[in-house]
Amino acid sequence: MKKFLKYLIVSILSIVGLLGIAIVLSVTVFKDALIELLTKSQQEEMKSYYISELPVEPEQFAEDFKSIHDQVIEECSLCKQKGYDMDSLYTTFSNRIGSEVQTKEDYGIMLNEYFAALKIGHAWPFFRGHAAQYHPTIAEDRIFISNPSEHLLHCGFCDKDEIIAINNVPIGQYIENKKRYTFASTEEYRLRKAQLGIFTSPTDTLITCSVRRDGEVLSLDLPLNCTMPIEESQAYHRIINDSVGYIYLESMMHTVVEDFKRAYEQVRHLPYLIVDNRYNSGGSSNNGRKIAEYLLCKKQKHCVSGNITPQPNAYTGKLFLLTSNKTISAAESFTLDLKESGLATLVGERTAGDTGCGPKVFTSKYGICFYIPTREAGVSPKGFPMEGTCIEPHHEVEQTVADFLDGKDTIIEYVLNELIG
Repeated sequence: MKKFLKYLIVSILSIVGLLGIAIVLSVTVFKDALIELLTKSQQEEMKSYYISELPVEPEQFAEDFKSIHDQVIEECSLCKQKGYDMDSLYTTFSNRIGSEVQTKEDYGIMLNEYFAALKIGHAWPFFRGHAAQYHPTIAEDRIFISNPSEHLLHCGFCDKDEIIAINNVPIGQYIENKKRYTFASTEEYRLRKAQLGIFTSPTDTLITCSVRRDGEVLSLDLPLNCTMPIEESQAYHRIINDSVGYIYLESMMHTVVEDFKRAYEQVRHLPYLIVDNRYNSGGSSNNGRKIAEYLLCKKQKHCVSGNITPQPNAYTGKLFLLTSNKTISAAESFTLDLKESGLATLVGERTAGDTGCGPKVFTSKYGICFYIPTREAGVSPKGFPMEGTCIEPHHEVEQTVADFLDGKDTIIEYVLNELIG
């Protein structure tokens, strides 16, 4: 099976004696996380296409779309639960076929908008896209370059550049347009995902960025054709000082449990431990359960299934978990477990608001694969809804522009200075 774009790449840097984080992310990390959970037969049957190469002709659009909509009504567990008027939704989009929607690209974009209108983070068509394989830094809803990749450096971008427009569209308007095609269960996640995805496109292979640098505005072309190597390790540790340890969780995929255990052994003796879950797009909830067994020293129910049974060397110090609007899927169920334990202090932003609900792959009449949840949204052991509601941190803190320009991570600074002292 052909792979989607590459996985999440993370570089942890030491800045001004503290910890700074530079994130280089793949646009399809969240999709890759869920693809890993599919059965082998599902993976073999699943195909993805650039929307200009969809296996459906204009005269087949109406029939193909009806086959998609019928399966969404029949199989998607959340549509009834959310109380959607599916007939009205179908009419709105089907009426565009033949008028606005005449080409394969038109149809692919319409399908993206249709799935985004479902307001479900785990529902989308499997389309290939174009990307620079880099996610920017968001500070006070402004968008900056931090630790630019080799591809961005080659195109003339510099650290601390601010993106103010793309293709001559002001960045605020560009993001609002992008939100129409962004799959999310909550508006917080939709906004953040659209912001982080400004260097991706379903159709364009080149974008032009207007960049503010040292009071000047520059125009830089950025090809969306970059690939990045797969990062094998899924967990990284850092010792911030003689009492504070730090572990970054890249995903809940692949070797994350073993990688976490190695990182944990290096910091578990410290009285304070920061676990960074901000850019974790999920994977297997069972991996999250296994990691939680090292962080929680009291037995409890796992919010998805089974129990969390502490390991003999489970952490007994003061635990902090960092969260963001990008924390989703298995990373979010992991967050919920830690919060409901009462043993972790959550710091950062509200989570994405979607733990999964058993998504599966389906196929349209003419061969377009798409993903929808099939299990009704449940509640956690303490009654928290596991879809459509963001998990609130104990301390809501966002990255500030001033700290970013000064090379500081506002959230980690807050933990160190306000909660540890």
